[in-house]
Amino acid sequence: MTAGSEPIRARRLFQQEMDETYKTLVSGLAFSLLPSAIMGATIVAVGIFAYLQVGSPAILGAALVGMAASLAKLVVLVAHQLRLRQAVPSVEEARLWELVHTVTTCLVASSVGGLSAGLFARLDAGLHVLGTALVFGYCSGVAMRLFIRPRLAIAAVVIAALPPAISTLVFGSGADRLLGLILLVFLCGSFESIRHIYDVSVQEIESRITMTRLARTDALTGLGNRLALQDLRTLPPGRAEGWMAVHCFDLDEFKSINDRFGHDTGDALLRALAGRVKRLIGEYDIAVRLGGDEFAIIQTGLGGADEAECFAMRLTDHLMQPYDLTGRTVTMRVSHGYAAAPAASVRLDDMLRRADAASYRAKSRGGGVEAALG
Repeated sequence: MTAGSEPIRARRLFQQEMDETYKTLVSGLAFSLLPSAIMGATIVAVGIFAYLQVGSPAILGAALVGMAASLAKLVVLVAHQLRLRQAVPSVEEARLWELVHTVTTCLVASSVGGLSAGLFARLDAGLHVLGTALVFGYCSGVAMRLFIRPRLAIAAVVIAALPPAISTLVFGSGADRLLGLILLVFLCGSFESIRHIYDVSVQEIESRITMTRLARTDALTGLGNRLALQDLRTLPPGRAEGWMAVHCFDLDEFKSINDRFGHDTGDALLRALAGRVKRLIGEYDIAVRLGGDEFAIIQTGLGGADEAECFAMRLTDHLMQPYDLTGRTVTMRVSHGYAAAPAASVRLDDMLRRADAASYRAKSRGGGVEAALG
């Protein structure tokens, strides 16, 4: 392993964790259906009441924008929830969902800001009360529900609270102007609250992701373990086409190496072997240690069975090269079996069984590579 390869792999792993955190946070945007419905109904009710009181087309227009935006947001929320029931979206798809949520949320916030600003521009204390309730109710809801995307939450709070604050300072006097100053102070304070809740949530999510990853990682080699293999239900995005291959292999002299040199040398050998495997597999391939000296690799997106055979030959040849372990050189044979099939017809359990049987046939011949029968 080169000196710079391990830091690169660590950074890649960190990026994967960040991507998982991002997808988890964006998924959280889908679950505010009831609060969004209540907010939309409140905007319409306040707007219609104010319009009947003062007959302002601008107030009615703001209410209608709020109604349309709220309906659009409800449609987005339902669609997002349905998508999440099918599968966890990729990072690229998550970005699209976040964009759609941003547009609809900012439209709702603009209706709240415009409607409240219109209410504060009127010399009617009752309308001021409605405007205050509307702004504080919306902004508190945003802080509670959208903190998982802090930029979106801050943008929504600013769009909703800044226009009415300016309106009170321009058109109001006395207590109204004091209310405007309070709105501005609360607006600035909400930024820190959103940031703090977001930071805490990210730490919790990343801790959960790390624990989940560790539970599915072999502690000695850093490869996946049997639990990671059992969790494999669908192929990685963009790799469900073409061919899939399953490789099973073990080390023919591993027990004798442990007996001759000790378990520390045996562990060092397994770690060195895992390092070679990591360097040879593709970005979407999955390598696991099944236990002891038994390993499996899941390959996806292949062009055909010949690619699986070429990989098996190259991997076996690479793994059988000498290992320099703590001052001694160790060589060994590898028994490698593989099964390949079109991805659309794959049954993972069946392919594992066939590849494992092929590895036993290879062992009976003294090592090497053997293709699965059938």
